[in-house]
Amino acid sequence: MAFDLGKVLASPPDLYAAPAEYLGVPPEMYEGLYWNGRKAYDQGGSRVEYWGPLLQGLGLEPTAEAITHLAGMDAELWIQLRPSAEAMLTTVYSWGLRTALVSNGPHALGRAVSSAEWAALIDRVFISSELRLSKPDPAVFPAITAQLDVQPDEVAFIDDRQECVDAASDYGWLSHLWVDDADSLSWLISIVDTHSPEFLD
Repeated sequence: MAFDLGKVLASPPDLYAAPAEYLGVPPEMYEGLYWNGRKAYDQGGSRVEYWGPLLQGLGLEPTAEAITHLAGMDAELWIQLRPSAEAMLTTVYSWGLRTALVSNGPHALGRAVSSAEWAALIDRVFISSELRLSKPDPAVFPAITAQLDVQPDEVAFIDDRQECVDAASDYGWLSHLWVDDADSLSWLISIVDTHSPEFLD
């Protein structure tokens, strides 16, 4: 069972507000710059190359202290799972199936996930910065499947972006577009009921 992180498991309400408060700028200004250059950052780019221009865009000096603080804060915000999502993940893990996290994110996110309270519920973690590939690049899915040493149709995957679901499905993963946690759990139950229970085993 493979899960995306953003929205599928985590919907941080303070993603923009908390860093904006730290910087002393309006949240909408911070949000307006947040996704600029994010793809390169999520594919392993330098935090200086991502956070530096963001700070400059806000009229602030890109100091090493501010960049380090923002990188850590951003990662910590993204690993705050919704209680209902963590409950779903706990239920799936209790079935005895292997679980995987398949998420776009910078190196800081990979480090944060490894120390998260819920890390024990995830058997394998695949972060785009470590793969040097980000979803929905079609190369992501065979790379992960090879590392898991399974067949494509033995992976059940949930993502909140249709293009990622489509790319995974095209490769052969059983894929589902995230709607909410109850829907995710219902779909996973249906997968276990109608397919071999040896997913990611």
